[in-house]
Amino acid sequence: MHKFINFILVMTMLVSGFILYSLEHTTRGLEREIARHERGIAEETENIRLLSAEWSSLTRPDRLRALAEQHLGLATLKAKQIVKLEEIGSKVPAEPVIKLEAEGQDPIGAIIDKMQQQ
Repeated sequence: MHKFINFILVMTMLVSGFILYSLEHTTRGLEREIARHERGIAEETENIRLLSAEWSSLTRPDRLRALAEQHLGLATLKAKQIVKLEEIGSKVPAEPVIKLEAEGQDPIGAIIDKMQQQ
């Protein structure tokens, strides 16, 4: 009877040792995976910081003003350009200065027709 109990205890000890080893192995694998994810998060956080700094540099008002003047032909608003609502009628002509289309013609329709023919 004592031999049987000792055999059961030895087998229980071996099974629990195997379970403990496999649990430790699984835990270490999960720790490595967590460390890999933490490194990825740190890299992405650094990328976000770099992109924020670059965005701040690209959206500086003086840089945007220079680009608008260079590429779009825009200039800074002057005080004499601001008019009151009552003055708009005297500043804007009633008819367009340049006629973009002749009477009875449809320039956009002509462009669409040319595109369809190609």
